[in-house]
Amino acid sequence: MSEGNAQGGLKSGKVAALMVETLEAYGVEFIFGMEDPVQLYHHLNRERIRPITIRDEKHGAIMAHGYAKTAKRPGICAATFGPGATNLITGLLEAQKSSVPVIAFIQEIPASQRDRHASSEIDHVAALSPFTKKVYRIDTAERCCEIVRRAFRMATSGRPGPVAVLCPADVMTQQTEAAVYAEAAFATFPPYRQRPGRAELNAAAELLASAERPVIIAGGGSILSGASGQVIALAERLGAPVATTMTGRGTIPDAHPLALGALGSSTAGTLGRGRIANEAVAGADVVLICGSRTGQICYMNWQQPGPATKVIHLDIDPEEPGRNFPTALSLIGDVRETLAELAEHPATDRPGVAASVAKAYAGAKADWRTEFRAVAFNNATPARPERVLAEISDRMDENTILVNDASFVTGWSFSHVDNVVAGAEILSPRGTGGIGWSLPAALGAKLARPDARVVCIAGDGAFGYVMNELETASRYAIPVVMIVFNNATLGFQRHFENKLFGSYGECDLSDIDHAALARALKCEGERVSDPADFAAAIERGFASGKPYVIDAVIDPEAMAPIVGLDDVGVVGETH
Repeated sequence: MSEGNAQGGLKSGKVAALMVETLEAYGVEFIFGMEDPVQLYHHLNRERIRPITIRDEKHGAIMAHGYAKTAKRPGICAATFGPGATNLITGLLEAQKSSVPVIAFIQEIPASQRDRHASSEIDHVAALSPFTKKVYRIDTAERCCEIVRRAFRMATSGRPGPVAVLCPADVMTQQTEAAVYAEAAFATFPPYRQRPGRAELNAAAELLASAERPVIIAGGGSILSGASGQVIALAERLGAPVATTMTGRGTIPDAHPLALGALGSSTAGTLGRGRIANEAVAGADVVLICGSRTGQICYMNWQQPGPATKVIHLDIDPEEPGRNFPTALSLIGDVRETLAELAEHPATDRPGVAASVAKAYAGAKADWRTEFRAVAFNNATPARPERVLAEISDRMDENTILVNDASFVTGWSFSHVDNVVAGAEILSPRGTGGIGWSLPAALGAKLARPDARVVCIAGDGAFGYVMNELETASRYAIPVVMIVFNNATLGFQRHFENKLFGSYGECDLSDIDHAALARALKCEGERVSDPADFAAAIERGFASGKPYVIDAVIDPEAMAPIVGLDDVGVVGETH
């Protein structure tokens, strides 16, 4: 990592070469794309920055997301102009909504060709601005490295998010002089940690101390801030149980007496642990929300917390507190630093409360585990997805990264994966909930932490979006275990249509052997239909040292614990 200032001297060279040196100064390890912007790629020292050629630009943005979330550094992706750039949008949108810093370098046509119907020309600024924090264009050669630094600063500062840098073909080849250095603070995130004022902290501590039934909700900002220790310290000192949002999973270990699991509608239906967290939040007199967008699913269509509950909302983004709930107090700041202050405040010290609160929830938590494992470890066929989640639970540790896709997998995983340790990494596309995300994200996460075991879960519908990246995994020897829940149907859509109409339309899929597909794409894999065989299959996947697909054939009538759908059978006439 190098750091300096513009007064430290200028360096001469081609624009693309100077930009590459600036990326090296920021410690960039990978760039996910398809060899465009071509001048940027041509000047890479590939022993320092490794290009990962993907099969779809969207997946490059998702890989950069998975890398960034795991490495705590901005992820870098790239694309050509026109349709290459628009392919990035879904991936950038998820990074935007999930507050993850991704920087996209995009080839741009020469300035002399703009607005002349050049091949594949589009207005990149107009196309990308809604899905990024900022779109920069390198219009003058001498500002090339400055624009790279501004991109890193923008992507990591405040609420993190994606940034696009447009690289016009004519500018990239020009000779220039520029200051080549990195601002080290913005090579990781968060780059700085803001705290609320003393008066606000005192007021929050006093309100929490006065509560009879306080609850802490740890959102995704708790994970991004690295606030696990501070959430636990405040909970223990105050005697407050901790519910998490789905992106907040891993803030507190499941084994902790004050841990309630993930709240919301996706985890609180039949067999869902989320009902424990929901009941706690519904009954709270004071709720401290930490780094959460207070979205529709986790907050039960914005019905919890209720109007009688006093809300303290802590967030780095001043637009979030008060957006969906009236707040008794708004705290603008970094979650880790703010909670550290609250945990040390004399008012929050309530000796003996934590033990009694933990005892009050122990029975409900034990009952859930008993109910869940009775279903999970039933060896009847067709297999239940709960069995796979239980087997993953038994293998979760600080060296295991779990990557989930969207749809039913979300509810199953965030409710049923137990034994999550503090600081555990669980990646999921909860910003937008779009399916077809998990495999590219898992590959990015594995590259960020090559020592970790990475297990990825997707339904067969979601896997169909991304299965071409198995070839990428094989080509670069990225060993992840990919579990495909194969029920040969679009499960969520099928259930939803049945609830609305009593029948469903074109939701069923062909019965595909995804293990055979994996082998065709130079990976390894096996098909498993007997629930008793899942544990050994997962172990074989971890031991293989290669990308490994487990085609898990599951009951098409199995239902995720989603409130409102869990009372609907999937059997119905098609129309």
